[in-house]
Amino acid sequence: MKDSKTLDKEEKDVRPVDVLKFETKPVKKGYVPEGYETVEDFLEDMREEYDLDVDYEKDNREEALQDKKSAAGYQRDPDVLEQRKGLPCLVINSVPQFIAQLVGDWRENKRAVKVLPAEEGDKDLADVRADLVRSIETQSRADRVYDSAFESAVQCGDGAFRVSVEYSRDDVFDQDIFVRPIDDSLSVVWDRLSVDPTGRDARHCFVEDLIPAKEFDRKWPDSKPSELSSGMHARLLSSKWIEQDGVRVAEYWRMIERDRFLVLFEDGSIRFVDNDLEELMDKHGKPLKSRLAPCSYAQMHLVTGFDILAGPYEYRLNRVPVIRMSGRVVNIAGERIRYGIVRFMRDPVRLRNFNRSVAAEQLGYAPKAQWIATESAVEGYEDALRKAHLTRDPLIKVSDDAIIGQNIQRLEPPKWQTALHQEAEANVQDMKDVTGIHDASLGIKSNETSGRAINARQREGDVAAITYYDNGNAAVLEAGDVINQLIGQIYDGTRIIRVIGEDEKIKFLKVNDPSDPRSPDLSVGTYDVALSTGASYTTRRVEAAQAMMEAVQVWPQLLEVAGDLVAKAQDWPGADDLAERLKKTIPPQFLDPEDQQEVDPQTQQMQLEMQALVQENQQLKLDRKVDFRKLEIDTYNAQTQRIRALSDNMVDAELSERSDIQAILDGGLKLTKAEMELDAHEHNKEMAEKQMEQPPQAAAQQ
Repeated sequence: MKDSKTLDKEEKDVRPVDVLKFETKPVKKGYVPEGYETVEDFLEDMREEYDLDVDYEKDNREEALQDKKSAAGYQRDPDVLEQRKGLPCLVINSVPQFIAQLVGDWRENKRAVKVLPAEEGDKDLADVRADLVRSIETQSRADRVYDSAFESAVQCGDGAFRVSVEYSRDDVFDQDIFVRPIDDSLSVVWDRLSVDPTGRDARHCFVEDLIPAKEFDRKWPDSKPSELSSGMHARLLSSKWIEQDGVRVAEYWRMIERDRFLVLFEDGSIRFVDNDLEELMDKHGKPLKSRLAPCSYAQMHLVTGFDILAGPYEYRLNRVPVIRMSGRVVNIAGERIRYGIVRFMRDPVRLRNFNRSVAAEQLGYAPKAQWIATESAVEGYEDALRKAHLTRDPLIKVSDDAIIGQNIQRLEPPKWQTALHQEAEANVQDMKDVTGIHDASLGIKSNETSGRAINARQREGDVAAITYYDNGNAAVLEAGDVINQLIGQIYDGTRIIRVIGEDEKIKFLKVNDPSDPRSPDLSVGTYDVALSTGASYTTRRVEAAQAMMEAVQVWPQLLEVAGDLVAKAQDWPGADDLAERLKKTIPPQFLDPEDQQEVDPQTQQMQLEMQALVQENQQLKLDRKVDFRKLEIDTYNAQTQRIRALSDNMVDAELSERSDIQAILDGGLKLTKAEMELDAHEHNKEMAEKQMEQPPQAAAQQ
């Protein structure tokens, strides 16, 4: 028996395959996988599927490996590198900057899985499930998992992660659901017939790892490759199940179907029945209809090419719990080509590195001499001229025979070849063109000057990469769907679980407790999932706090009915305490029912009395305002009547004065007419007297 020190040392030396939370106890003696007559038939079929899948994706896997190498800086062409031995071979790796642009945009937008009730689903229970999914993602550090898979999809067009079931702790029997990364997407061999970008329609897949031979013997001492026949050993070597330095171990996931008894009960509920018909009848009533219905299961065996190491492990799922995150996929005559943004950057990158290397070579081999002179021109000063660049002395001495410009001349420094520089710039532009990510998206100053033009160019880059974002979101949604299907199977007993609300607050709930009617039963109901993307809760909280403060400035009375919410939205120490204190001052009719229960009866009575006093005060103020208004109206009427009386007197006096003036004017007019008639009569009389006094002859002449 091994002592504890030896066991501790062995635990520190475990390989990544050991951290998979699968029990590695030996398979039961005589176990044969479902659907096969012997274990060898199962292994033969498994090896055949593996070889066909690897052969179908061979080109994609080789190109994906080159894409990853190029992103990591392995960008030299082997043939060119062989020809340029001893010459500069520069690598100016700007590929990560293009990848980081897409990955950064992905990380800025947070994704949240929402659970929606379907048949027999409950809205409150759907919210509990959504909070549990959020807790699972938080505990699993799912953001890192999603980011790693997305970066791999951007690099080579393929990424992957898994949803696993593990024990909560080493000292308990409760299990939890986790989202786990798959660091190397090429370690997943997918069903060659799968076309869905998330692998939803895959009927099987392999997650493989190469285990050193020594470690394999230690972990599975009963499975020894050395005991294989020479023919089988050679066959496994050729298919790479066995290599010189290790043994390939794989999780072999496959989808299987079993017929189950489906029953419609009297209360309308539909249940699969195994051996619990009487219990279901007591709960749901008599069965009305029944039929055999196929039910899908995801089953996993831990295998190598010659043995089943552990298993089976299975869950009631409609897909394998390994999620694929694809980049771009093109189908050419039945052959699917997968690629990311690096695939078509590789040629421009290599050309730019070559051009810059040649330019560096020319500069390196350019003559270092700065002066050319005859021997007599520098006689006795040769060393001073050779070391002139090492001294700060501004004076250079030459011999008396030196004639500047004739027998001694200054050489111009070597010039940069314009053709190489222009070609390197063209290569950089090619990189931008094949990715659709231009200077504005990379944060580089370009010919766009206005904010609108810069934003338009950035949007072009976002649109060019929208395929990656859509496929990434679809993969996250699939993970949420798998988690939702597993919840009822893993959290099936009475236990306390941790949930995280949309406001990122942690709560603990007791679930599946038959003695507590308020305890949620996670094993019943049907639920769907949806995905929402956008800013994180923290960002939205800051924006909401700013909007609330602006609303308070416009309508200060908002604090009287929602002061606790305004304080709660603030992001400074003591905001929650202030919110709780302000909640006690809010009238009960503005609070939620659960908040009203938190207020003790004495406080409620004081609030009601205070509310009554406030209403009475407002009524008194209103009555006083009405009385004051009436007084103002009476004062106004009195002043109006006084003005009217004065106005009437003034009008009468004015009329009297006008009558007098009119009388005077009428009298003067009559006097004037009489005088005019009198003057005319006297004038006529004088003219008649003058005519009578004249002689007869003068009168005749006239």
